[in-house]
Amino acid sequence: MFSFFSCKTLPKFIPVQSHKSSHITSNGIERSFRYLLPPNYKTNTLPLIFVLHGGGGNSEAMIYLTRLSERVDQDRFIVVYPEGFANRWNDGRGIKHSITDQKNTEDVLFFRDMVAYFKKNYMIDESRIHVVGLSNGGFMAQRLACEAPDIFASSFSVAATTSKFIFQNCSLNGPLSMGFIFGKKDDIVPYNGGTIYIPKNPLNDKDRIGAGESISFQDSLKFWSEKLQCTSENKRYIQGLKQKINKDIVRYDFESANPSLKLRAFLLENGGHIWPHGFFYHNDKKYGYLSEDLDASSAVLDFFKETPKTNYLGGN
Repeated sequence: MFSFFSCKTLPKFIPVQSHKSSHITSNGIERSFRYLLPPNYKTNTLPLIFVLHGGGGNSEAMIYLTRLSERVDQDRFIVVYPEGFANRWNDGRGIKHSITDQKNTEDVLFFRDMVAYFKKNYMIDESRIHVVGLSNGGFMAQRLACEAPDIFASSFSVAATTSKFIFQNCSLNGPLSMGFIFGKKDDIVPYNGGTIYIPKNPLNDKDRIGAGESISFQDSLKFWSEKLQCTSENKRYIQGLKQKINKDIVRYDFESANPSLKLRAFLLENGGHIWPHGFFYHNDKKYGYLSEDLDASSAVLDFFKETPKTNYLGGN
């Protein structure tokens, strides 16, 4: 169970209680989300960033894990943490044991409805609406990229490659940018593609069940580079947070015919199925950052700053 801490314990942390909570009806279902506004938000239009939890997760956990809310004032954006139906997103994999998949919830419509909510109630920079997701949320972020490129400027997927559903069904009909962060030692989403296995019982990590199919990390980059009509690739090793030269993180940068369209990926050679450098709370004696490699939250925000909406997707 996640615990709450006082400002004296963690002076920069913005607690869940400081976020606004709202509900809307989407496709006849009541859906909810939490969000945070920067101070003096009425003075200008602001980017809108959606942060999607993984399967079985929730908005509260993503507030703790990513700590993106701490950057709202400094970087001036509105951050939104939506709740998946039955704690999951309908990312298209058709998982038989998932209530969300069985119901075939209209999650793309839910995001369209949330965007409409924020456009109605706040001053939104419509050229800077972004989405990032973890695991199941990462697969969903890619589905949103495919099915709602008219809304999103960029999408970022953490701890998820590209599902076979997206590979077979994505007909990208608008320009946007795409990002990935993936751990090569991910034990849920296979680096080389194949069946995704998730814990059947949260208390027993070894008891797992199939949850759809994915293509490999490298094939995911190839798939999206073709979708974005990328013309060049730059691959290099970068320094991690340990501030010493190593070969643990590979950064890929693909450029499109339009310089404002980008495909970027970070491959963590020793990374697992986590939000790198995420902040985890267990109790008042056990909390802290999960890893000392890539700061995923900063990498995602930097990418969003570089990728405003454009109306041009090279080629035809």
